[in-house]
Amino acid sequence: MVSNLTANQHLATSKMSSTLTFYDFEQGVPGRTVSPWAAKVRIVLNYKGLKHRTVFFRYLEIEKRSIELGIPANEFELKADGSPKWTIPSLQDPTTNESLSDSLRIIDYLDRTYPETPQMLTPETVVAALAFEAAIRDHVTMGRALKAVGVKIAESALGDGEKITFRKFIEGFLGMTLEEWKSDPKNGEEAMKALKEGFDTFEGLIFKKADLVAEARGLKQQGPFIGGEKLTYVDAALGAVFHWMENLFGEDSAEWKQVTEWSNGRWGRYYKNIKPYTVVHD
Repeated sequence: MVSNLTANQHLATSKMSSTLTFYDFEQGVPGRTVSPWAAKVRIVLNYKGLKHRTVFFRYLEIEKRSIELGIPANEFELKADGSPKWTIPSLQDPTTNESLSDSLRIIDYLDRTYPETPQMLTPETVVAALAFEAAIRDHVTMGRALKAVGVKIAESALGDGEKITFRKFIEGFLGMTLEEWKSDPKNGEEAMKALKEGFDTFEGLIFKKADLVAEARGLKQQGPFIGGEKLTYVDAALGAVFHWMENLFGEDSAEWKQVTEWSNGRWGRYYKNIKPYTVVHD
């Protein structure tokens, strides 16, 4: 039988049927992952409907395993001494024999290589998307969210070496031992208060102003996603932060319940639309 498919259609069919390998590092939490950068790419993979499997490394094995697999160092990050650094997430595509790391580069690659799937970035939107992501980092994740979940990051590490590494980092960040932090409930309470303030600032800078513009134009305020009906890079970036916090706080924790109720439930409603795309495929 002679196929009616064109060469390009054959290539597209072949690519869509291939299984991508996605690399993450494992933590002792539900879902096994705590990396918001990995979560961002996973959301995109799931939304695009690309077949993939996740391979988990231990945190201290990232460099060794990446080199063994031929995954290049992250060109956007270097170690403190200026030497190359291997990071998670990373991806290998058996159809193109491409191996790459860094969440932005991976998502851009998926857009270009699988143009028939929903697109996350365009040349016109990439700078704005990165500015949005920087605002999340500045007002939410760095300092505020990290302080609120820091103890849980350290305590959920797998492996003795990982526990020592994460404990050292988190204790340096908190300015005290994990035991000292946990001994005074006020530390956790103040961290959650600061996190809420960060989200309030972030909401005021972006969402409330966007809502005003939409209202002035007679448009619906916010769809299931930030831009309306379609999930884009900014949704993956923000949704990944919520997924990170949910995994660390615990889905049934008082802290996570607080987060979902802030801003009159805005964040809980929003994350509900993202959560179906956070599924880990082993």
